[in-house]
Amino acid sequence: MSQVSFDVIVIGSGAAGLRAALSARTAGLSVCVVSKGSPGKSTCTGFSAGVMAGSAGAEKSDTHLQNTLTSGRGLNERALVEILVAEAPSRLDELMRWGIHADFKNGYLFAKGRPPVLGEEIVRCLLTRNAALGTRFWGNLLVTDLFVCNGAAGVNAYEKSSGEWVALTAGAVVMAAGGASALFLRTDNPRRILGDGYRLALEAGALLQDMEFVQFYPLCLSGPGTTPLVIPPRLADCGRLLNDDKEDILEKYGVTERPAGERARDLLSQALFKEIYRNRKNVWLDLSNLSEDDWRVDPFAASLRGLLSGRYGAGSRPVRVAPAAHHSMGGARIDATGATSVPGLFAAGEAAGGLHGANRMGGNALSETLVFGARAGSAAAAWANRPGGGDRSTLLKELREKARKWSSGAPIGVELKDRLRKIMWEDAGIIREEKGLFRALEAVKEIQNEASIPSSKPELNGKELLDLIELRSAASVATLILEAALMRRESRGSHFREDFPDQNDAQWQGHLQVHLAPGGENAWQFEPIPKGDGSMVAGPIEPARPLIEKRGPH
Repeated sequence: MSQVSFDVIVIGSGAAGLRAALSARTAGLSVCVVSKGSPGKSTCTGFSAGVMAGSAGAEKSDTHLQNTLTSGRGLNERALVEILVAEAPSRLDELMRWGIHADFKNGYLFAKGRPPVLGEEIVRCLLTRNAALGTRFWGNLLVTDLFVCNGAAGVNAYEKSSGEWVALTAGAVVMAAGGASALFLRTDNPRRILGDGYRLALEAGALLQDMEFVQFYPLCLSGPGTTPLVIPPRLADCGRLLNDDKEDILEKYGVTERPAGERARDLLSQALFKEIYRNRKNVWLDLSNLSEDDWRVDPFAASLRGLLSGRYGAGSRPVRVAPAAHHSMGGARIDATGATSVPGLFAAGEAAGGLHGANRMGGNALSETLVFGARAGSAAAAWANRPGGGDRSTLLKELREKARKWSSGAPIGVELKDRLRKIMWEDAGIIREEKGLFRALEAVKEIQNEASIPSSKPELNGKELLDLIELRSAASVATLILEAALMRRESRGSHFREDFPDQNDAQWQGHLQVHLAPGGENAWQFEPIPKGDGSMVAGPIEPARPLIEKRGPH
């Protein structure tokens, strides 16, 4: 195992990681951004629509604040929201100064990338800026372990191209490898976004929260062989959303917030799921009567017109749509600087939880990466640069021991990942209930057991080892989502329990949080949000953890 040392390590090369690296590098420290793909490639930022919320002016800022809090259904960390609203305009202006190709319109910055992956332009801009400052990039590294202790940090990473293990040490780490939407059968995320960052942060000792809240984007193209392309949310309001019987979906399910695809993604996804998977009816988006002004309602819609009309015929006939897993609201709990509960470990972007509450407002994800990426990078640099940092040499023995555990396993087939995605889609997706969640927990436990069978081979090859590591990690994160979803006995935002269909502020206005207990099991707690009068909500009636231990695996 080779060993390399830096001042700050950033895990993840999407916008959050790249912006964090800029702040740390500007402070004069050595910075390395590691990613399991090529730097900036196959990230949620690159695959995104490139829409960033945030505009200057007190009136617009207040609207941004209120819309974000309304979307979050009472669970946003308000201090984080206020920071986002206050700082997003300057971060977007910063991108413009750095040469991003983008347009401002109606309080949003729209990147002008290559349709449909418009977010590639954000990545290009940030990569170029980092290169000019001398940031080190190390791609095609799968990070398997993270240790942060005694003022020093270290990570294990497996390099597929060389088949070798690498140990990287630093004074601080920024976790920016968030997202777990590829745990679900239908997703618009890259297929390797499996929650690595959550598992790494948890095993490093961080407190996670809100893992039950997974956002599904309602308006994605559907049909055999069709990529789940995100349709611009405002087009749904310009066109008509109908089922096979020509019933208006928005009217039928009482979805009144507009744009529905932006501010009511939870309700609209539930409506489409019921129509498609319960009522067995197709849902169609009819854009055939849109005017020129409708297609130009915003730059996102305008940029996809050629693709939607030319390749998919949306300009002349209805197109089938269905929801897809899109964003994870949960993650490591952070303070205003991006610091987690582990000194020396910071998090930003989709790796961090708390900002979005129970449901994210459209346009806030990319703004979040810039605002809190910058903050986390600055805080990590200050931590790494403090006098008398930790002793990194003590980490190396621990890292070597951890690397050995990953090599002991049998090769897995791709069917195990597919089985996991199917389980999560059917029983932990848009509509949930107790029986299905317990069934899913048991099935995920079976997959974990299959992935732990000792190998008869002396050594796994690179792809076999990568697949095994990713599956084990994915199953761990799936378990977190399932346990949290089982505990929260209410419906709120993106978390809909059919057996508890109402939002229950009296008992559940708070955060389900998890850390690893000394024995390695997930230890859960509920943190209520103080009411306006300073009192606390009652909290759940029954301790949820014994419920899981009694009826299903953890």
